[in-house]
Amino acid sequence: MSSSDPVLARPVFGMRILERRLPGLIRKITPSGVWVLLDRKVEPVIGKSLRAALKCTGIPHRIFLFSASEKNKSLAQLETLAGRFLRAGADRKGLILGVGGGITTDVAGFLASTLMRGCAWGAVPTTLLGMADAAIGGKTAINLPEGKNLLGAFHQPRFVLADITSLGTLPAREWGCGLGEVVKSGMIANPELLRRIERTPPRAIRRAGAEALALAKGAAAVKVKIVATDPLEKNQRKLLNLGHTFGHALETAAGARKLAHGEAVGLGLLCATQMAVGMGSARAQYATQVEKLLLRCRLPTRYPGKLPTRSELTRLIARDKKKAGPTVDVILPRQVGRCEILPNRAPGELADVILRTLG
Repeated sequence: MSSSDPVLARPVFGMRILERRLPGLIRKITPSGVWVLLDRKVEPVIGKSLRAALKCTGIPHRIFLFSASEKNKSLAQLETLAGRFLRAGADRKGLILGVGGGITTDVAGFLASTLMRGCAWGAVPTTLLGMADAAIGGKTAINLPEGKNLLGAFHQPRFVLADITSLGTLPAREWGCGLGEVVKSGMIANPELLRRIERTPPRAIRRAGAEALALAKGAAAVKVKIVATDPLEKNQRKLLNLGHTFGHALETAAGARKLAHGEAVGLGLLCATQMAVGMGSARAQYATQVEKLLLRCRLPTRYPGKLPTRSELTRLIARDKKKAGPTVDVILPRQVGRCEILPNRAPGELADVILRTLG
């Protein structure tokens, strides 16, 4: 990140705020134009309000529908999108707007980081996962055949606007994915998030209302506080990878259809907690609590199908984008709200943890 890059954007949260807040956020940037990457699945839900907000700015704009999937989070798709944006007149003084879930904002942000050597971008996350985590902090990336998010850049969005109303038609599985990240954030630095999940009826948690707003804001606040002190992941930002080193390997092995990102993170949280218990850094009751939280969020606590072999898991962990040399740093949860960075662990050691936990 250079000194000229924008500072960390603190998300704007609310109900029915898209038409009211988006025009002002865009005008503040004074772009030459706005080029929107809109998740095709949310267009029926948010399209009318989005178009009204864009029209209100008086700034030229163009909307491109995007079929968000892990398959389309690729170099080939990035090249296609870049060509379409350029032919539509996109330039370095314009604004790219990503509207959708984490895949859409990841692709929009990475496109903005590379198009004509970089232009401004903003995020309008429409999933709980996006609002609580994916759209915040400036990590943008696409996938490679070798693994998830292996080609990326740090490029901070100029704003993040989270309208909880857009969660109204979120599929059940997507709610679970977001809640996996909420549990992670609570384990890192916000015990109240976990208490809220434990005392709130599951139906209320999965409703586009006050509880979802509180959970998304609470999780986002954890990420914002950590990223503000360490935007390029030199030290403390690594804590946000809790569960992810294990989870990314499991997600890649299973495939997105069998194991979505938030579901894989949940399994990764189980693995990290069991590793901490095995090393004497956490009590066994903590692992039990984490499993109960995942079940309450209707997240899987078992791998879907036959576990990969030790050699395959070792190979996948060794490709982790956070790897330094032959080893990987892993995050261990000691107790609710307290984690530690455990450096220089061998990929094979972490593969063994997965097999012991989920086998």
